[in-house]
Amino acid sequence: MPGIGGFAGASGTESATLLSKMVQSMCHFSWHVLEAGIGLGRVSLGILNTEPQPVFDSASSSYAVFDGEIYDSHSVRDRLSGLTEIAKDTSQAEILLKGYLAEGASFLNSVQGKFTAAIWVATKKQLVLVNDCFGMKPLYYVHNQKWFGFASEIKALLLTGRVSSTYDPKGIAQFFGFGHYWNNETMYKSIRVLPGGAIVTYDVESDQISVEKYQNYSISPEQFTNRKEALDKVDQVFQSAVEMRSTETDHLGLSLSGGLDARTILGVLGKDSSNVSSICLGIEGSLDHRSSRQLAALANSPYHAYTLNHEFLNEFEQHLRQMVLLTDGHYLSQCIVMPTLPFYRELGVQVLLRGHGGELMHLRKAYNFSLDQEGRELQNETQLKSWLLKRLRAYMLEQVDTQLFCDISTEELDSLTEESLQEALNETANWEDQTQRMSQLFITQRLRRETSMSLVKIGAFVETRLPYIDRELKNLLLSLPTEIKLGEEIQSHILKKHFPEFLNVTNVNTGARIGANSLVRQLSYYRMRVLAKLGVKGYQPYERLGLWLRQELKPLVEKILLSEQCLSRGLYRPDAVKRIVSQHSKNERNHTFLIMAMMICELGQQMFIDQE
Repeated sequence: MPGIGGFAGASGTESATLLSKMVQSMCHFSWHVLEAGIGLGRVSLGILNTEPQPVFDSASSSYAVFDGEIYDSHSVRDRLSGLTEIAKDTSQAEILLKGYLAEGASFLNSVQGKFTAAIWVATKKQLVLVNDCFGMKPLYYVHNQKWFGFASEIKALLLTGRVSSTYDPKGIAQFFGFGHYWNNETMYKSIRVLPGGAIVTYDVESDQISVEKYQNYSISPEQFTNRKEALDKVDQVFQSAVEMRSTETDHLGLSLSGGLDARTILGVLGKDSSNVSSICLGIEGSLDHRSSRQLAALANSPYHAYTLNHEFLNEFEQHLRQMVLLTDGHYLSQCIVMPTLPFYRELGVQVLLRGHGGELMHLRKAYNFSLDQEGRELQNETQLKSWLLKRLRAYMLEQVDTQLFCDISTEELDSLTEESLQEALNETANWEDQTQRMSQLFITQRLRRETSMSLVKIGAFVETRLPYIDRELKNLLLSLPTEIKLGEEIQSHILKKHFPEFLNVTNVNTGARIGANSLVRQLSYYRMRVLAKLGVKGYQPYERLGLWLRQELKPLVEKILLSEQCLSRGLYRPDAVKRIVSQHSKNERNHTFLIMAMMICELGQQMFIDQE
């Protein structure tokens, strides 16, 4: 995917070859643009920030590579002009370089954006890695034997020959326990991912690294005189977040479903959104297609529907391998979206708005973090941890009646899973409100480690922007009372102000209009479930992965998991693998997501360790 890579500590004779090898490994498509400098390089889509890199600071001989965007770059540039030499046409990469050299961590804490960067600070002989406060662009790093390497893709580090591919039991416990990686772990002991809002510094002379978090995790409750004042403030901040990510942008697209989050983005964009292409993915006749088409028509937005069907099963192996390639085998996915990704480029979309993070406005629908009555009544960390463990576990190993991994017992897996959760909770140990801690965990773990990987796939084709993942908006939402954030109240308020007609278009998650009372929502949701069971067109699920793995995809499952490579690799016990495949194939047990997780891990090893 587009990103950055480089190192410090390699000898001059091998530097150029090694850097070229690393950066080239991240070029996956003909439209990816490669640039390499002195120990630092990047791959880009050639859409945003197209100025040559690395960029240099003549005053200090420092230089940097940068991937992503600073959304408020104009105001940041104006503010920095009084501190350092900076021109009106200065690139965002150079703004970040000079801003960091002038102000350090406080500069990073003051900018809005989605980015990673590597800075060589010549005067100190230090290589510095930084990212935005959410860490939504993964950046991995390794430190060993007077060598420090980093890259936006794990494979770029593995192929250097300087990085151990020994498995990390904690990372494996997270992937199979939660369904995605947590904290800063990966599948490999030697490789870590940059935390959100962090600065990692490698000092060449001392051969030491330090990790500094510049993002402040303390929350100060906002004081509002009434509920409307609070809702108006959210509307104001959200409107600013949308404008910051959509103005002065050509070829803008919006992933529009019939739900609430993307609808609210389009509502704020306004009634003349002819410059925004709305794209909806759904099965034939789906409520998603019907509702999103209505929304786009009301907003005068060009509408495009992509119909998901079972034809992609014919090329499932290709889609699976491409998904593993783009995500380093660190994302558990059914691959449903993979055949749709070229569609964005075919439509001419270059920048895509998406609604990730909107769950912070409606906590009753936030995936496994969805807040119920028990969650609202949590009084302490012990209760919170118990509540989270019950809901966040993927339960992939629950039906496995034997030890799956060669060197990790089931008991050790459970222990490492709990340990990972506790480490994540430690960041907010001083917070009294348990629901605030839950929301923060959603940001630092679900969004940063799972959602970011889904964006990696899309980001190989188009640039992505996320209005809900905004520093000021996040802090405001965390400070609000929980009862305001349970249902549709916040987004209903925003839509009433900007686009009240959107309230009458059916919400596909409830089957009712926005703002309908609880009885209407319950009856509508029940109706949708009945229609789905009756097989009514348009109400069926997007995928039937468990059935596909037993039937159409059974040969692929056996090809990957029962191969000599997999059975002799030393990760899974061969008898356990054979048993799991047999049980699922005969419909004796449901191992759907376990089999997918195992195949993804094995393909990752074949592609990045065996170098296939």
